[in-house]
Amino acid sequence: MSDPVGNELLRVSRSGAIATITLNRPEVSNALASESYAAVAEALEACGRDADVRAVIITGEGKHFSAGGDIRKFKGYIESGTFIQRENVIRAGKMTQAVRTCPKPVIAMVNGAAAGAGCALALSCDFRIMTPKSRLGMSFINMGLSGDTGCMYFLERMIGAAKACELMMLGSMVDGQEALRLGLASKLVPEEQLQTETLALAEQLARMPTQAIARQKRLSYEFFYRDLAQFNLREADYMYETSRTPDYKEAVYAFLEKRKPEFTGQ
Repeated sequence: MSDPVGNELLRVSRSGAIATITLNRPEVSNALASESYAAVAEALEACGRDADVRAVIITGEGKHFSAGGDIRKFKGYIESGTFIQRENVIRAGKMTQAVRTCPKPVIAMVNGAAAGAGCALALSCDFRIMTPKSRLGMSFINMGLSGDTGCMYFLERMIGAAKACELMMLGSMVDGQEALRLGLASKLVPEEQLQTETLALAEQLARMPTQAIARQKRLSYEFFYRDLAQFNLREADYMYETSRTPDYKEAVYAFLEKRKPEFTGQ
């Protein structure tokens, strides 16, 4: 299978029946550029159409899975008056929708941190293989934002509304051990075995009846995720609104100035 989107944002490779989508911006901890959302979705759709692909792995190049949104660009959005555009949040939501609608089993190989939209991408997958040093970060609130990419949605489905609200409102960072305890990690493995163990699971899934798995995923989406698209639209409304608040501006400048933000509730 050829790479449908080029190598500047991600790489797509295949070994046997296993396709691997690798986020490829290690210099910014694989922060997701606005173009990354469509690129990941297109790669997943290509894997879904390819009869030779029977399992998909998503991971990040280098030390981290993905730092989420590219905060360095947020300052420019503020100064230009464009802020966060609703259309871009909708594109982000379609990325995780593409994971759920992909007819092939999708595994997140969580190296290092998966934060914000990166966390949501990992949570949207069918499996998450983590190490004790892996981290899931619900970091939207720390930027003065309500959240996007379905992060709250997936958390609520996986661990219930009360715990999901706790993690989202506190901006918690969950390590591999806690993720396993909560049921967010499918498996916890030593760091040096992350790739080996992930490939072993992918190979196991690739030997399973692929058409039956596809219909399991379709049932799951139709009955358990049927309002995900509508949820993403409302997320876009609230991200649009919160990106125009003084607290959001304070969070961005505090991050760039390497200091703790001082929120006023405005």
